[in-house]
Amino acid sequence: MPKRAFHFLKGIASPLQDSPKVRLEVRERYYEGSTQSEQEWPIARTHNTPLYLDAQSRSLQLEPVTAESRCRYRSDDAAEIPDQAMFNYRFDKTTDLIGHMKLRLWAAVEDADDMDIFVAVQKIDREGKVVPFAFWAHFENGPVALGWIRASHRELDPEQSTDWQPVLEHQRELKLRPGEPVCLDIEIWPSGTRFEAGEGLRLVVQGSDIYKYLKPTMADRHEDSVNRGYHTILTGGSYDSHLLVPVIP
Repeated sequence: MPKRAFHFLKGIASPLQDSPKVRLEVRERYYEGSTQSEQEWPIARTHNTPLYLDAQSRSLQLEPVTAESRCRYRSDDAAEIPDQAMFNYRFDKTTDLIGHMKLRLWAAVEDADDMDIFVAVQKIDREGKVVPFAFWAHFENGPVALGWIRASHRELDPEQSTDWQPVLEHQRELKLRPGEPVCLDIEIWPSGTRFEAGEGLRLVVQGSDIYKYLKPTMADRHEDSVNRGYHTILTGGSYDSHLLVPVIP
């Protein structure tokens, strides 16, 4: 029986009692990174920083965007690389993002009463290429992190949600009206990634799974979609669309 079982099940003293509560990896790319220890999760010194979407420039900005703009993509595009919206940010110094991310997205449908939205956060190298990461344990070209939402289930649980991690109630459907923007808070899986100066972060938004590995290799494909027609993303002005990222000073 492993020594840790004696410590936790039988109360026998061991070096485990002095082990840090959290051990995590700060990844640089597939199979490259470093581990570090922490005493809590989320990390107490996290500086949750909003990166504001600008649909006009397809960029992410540190300051709120004053001019309202919008972009759109075809949500039911069946191409191998479907229609999508991308927003980019480039780091000017080494930055570690460790923890939960959240995307606040103002969006609208044109000819439907609901929408499924899928998002990915990717790392971009200095040459503009996507940096691969381990994904589902056996893929080598995955993202930094993923998230998704069905807009009719956007209602938040106020008791469980935090500023950085939205929790949905899933108690009722709130259907959409064509052309009417709604605010969506989208949970993005926690991760730990290092970005060097000159490297970038890319936010991808589309109407289907962004990584489409075949079954049974990937079990959680989202195939029963409600998407139809175009999705519109609204940014700037009163539409505070932003990606909240966990910066570790």
